[in-house]
Formats: sequence, C-alpha cells, structure tokens
Amino acid sequence: MRAVRCERQGPPEEMTLVDLPDPEAGPGEAVVRLHACGLNHRDVWIRQGLYARIQLPCVLGSDGAGVVESTGPGVDPGLRGKRAVIIPCEKWGPDPAVQGKDFLILGMPRQGTMAEKIAVPASMIVELPDSIGFEDAAALPVAGITAYRALVTRGGLRKGEHVLVTGIGGGVATLAMLFAQALGAQVSVTSGSDEKLARAKEMGAIAAANYKAKGWEKDLVAQAGRPPSLIVDSAGGDGLNNLIGAAAPAARIVLYGATRMSPNKLDMAKIFFKQVDIRGTTMGTDDEFRAMVKLVAEHRIKPVIDRVFPLSKAVEANRLLEQSGQMGKILLDCRA
Repeated sequence: MRAVRCERQGPPEEMTLVDLPDPEAGPGEAVVRLHACGLNHRDVWIRQGLYARIQLPCVLGSDGAGVVESTGPGVDPGLRGKRAVIIPCEKWGPDPAVQGKDFLILGMPRQGTMAEKIAVPASMIVELPDSIGFEDAAALPVAGITAYRALVTRGGLRKGEHVLVTGIGGGVATLAMLFAQALGAQVSVTSGSDEKLARAKEMGAIAAANYKAKGWEKDLVAQAGRPPSLIVDSAGGDGLNNLIGAAAPAARIVLYGATRMSPNKLDMAKIFFKQVDIRGTTMGTDDEFRAMVKLVAEHRIKPVIDRVFPLSKAVEANRLLEQSGQMGKILLDCRA
C-alpha cells in the first residue's frame, strides 16, 4: 500500500510517499481501507520535534474514514464492508474524568491514517451513519471529540447561552462553533484574520473580533450585547487575561491547548471576584466520540473543509497546515 511517512524531524519535505506492506488484522483488530484522512497540528508538532516520546520514522495521521476490509480473530466478521470512522485515540482508562497513563493518540507510535489502509483494534471503529460522507467523517475525529468534550462534558454548555470560541479557522474551533450552534447556543469568535472573521459571520457568529486589536474583548461584548458565559480557547498566553476580562460572572473558560504557552501574569483578582472557572480538557472517551458522531448525524452538521489534497500531495497539505492558512480542516484523499 501507499503511505506518507515522516522520515525525521524537519520541514514538510520529510513527509515522503512510500510503499509499505499491506497491514493484516491481528486478534481483535480490523483493517480499514481509507477513503480520506484529516490533518492535525499534532502532525506538525511531531515533525518539528515539539511532542513527547517521538518515534520516527512513522506514518502519522489520527483522523480517518473508510470501509472495513477485513477482520482478525475474535472480531465479528459482519463488520466487513461497513462504512466506518476511526476513534483517534485508545486506552483512555477507567476514569471518564481524565485519561490514564497508557492513553495513546493514533499516528505514532501506532501507524496513522496517512495511508491507503490501516489496522486498528475493532473497538476503535464506529459505524458511519448514512448521512455522513467519508470526507466529512475524516474531518471529525480529533477536532470533533476535542470540541465536543470542551463544550459538553467540561464546559457544561446550556441552551441559549453565549459561547466565545477563539482562533476561528482551526479545525477544533470551527467544529466547536458548529456544535455549539446545533446545541442552541449563540457563538462569537476571535481570529487574527479579518477574512476568517468574515467567514465566521457568514456562518452565524453573533460577534467577531480581531485579537490583534487593543481592547478587542470590549468590542466583542458590545457586538454580542452580553459577555460570554462559556469560552473555549487553545492559545493561552497573555491573551488569557483578555478572556477573563471578557467573561461573564461565573463563566467557564475551557482550555484545550496552549499554543502561546503560559501567561507572564494572571489577573487573579478578576478570577476570584468574578468567580470564573478555568478548566482543562484534551481529546475524550470512546463514549464521547460516539455521542459526537450522533450529534453530527442528527443535526446534519457539515464540517468546514478548506481543501482536499491527493495522498501524493501530502507535502503541500502539511505546508498549508503549518502556515495556519486554512479555514476548517485540510484532508488527504487516500485513494488519489
């Protein structure tokens, strides 16, 4: 089979198209012939050496959807031929509140989805509802489960409230906006790109602010007519203080990343006086993944897909992701 393998740390050119033996389904496993896979910043961070316990060379990729081709011993053969989306992580552990020490994300050390085929534990395969196509499904796994847990499990989203999603344009942020709207919330957004803010307004954002502007949080609250009671953020850094300033009393701020690392200072007085909760989250459980897929199917949610590249153009696709030039998800067509 063809696969895109990251040979070593370095530029996108280290993602090379190679021929590898077809995977075989071992005990408890199934092989999926992939139609499409989605890219994530995790792939970039591994290649740049900014990730823990890196093992290269490896086929990266955590998002994938396709058709079950074969099953191993102990797996229901009725799974063969089923349309499927793959849960992007395994071994969450016994406590749904937090992942265990053995938790792993697909695509290093296990072979990832930037390939024509993949063998995974059958427990990681979720049958795809007829209303979700392969490309839409491939846009969901990492971003979808992260957005769902941030909003629903950790954020406690309530119908009718004002949700602020920062960094619109990224895969998680864009799905978080769509999920929150489907669950009955009003959504405002931030971005450093006026073009992405305009796209978000077209998608129904009630307010949009460029975080590069001084005092953007006051402008956003004025646009929306009320402060956000739930904020979903992946940047952190000194901008966290702007979020605390924008937040309504008793708001929840859910952090699923830290691309700007830790803030140099933190406005502690506003946190305790406004009684703001700051909560962390990452990925999610198998049950949360299935609930996310059900939400997408029931509400006919259409993920935003920026571009689909053939598998043979993985270098170009990864370069676009590294530049953060996309609105929504970047996909690879695993058959092209």
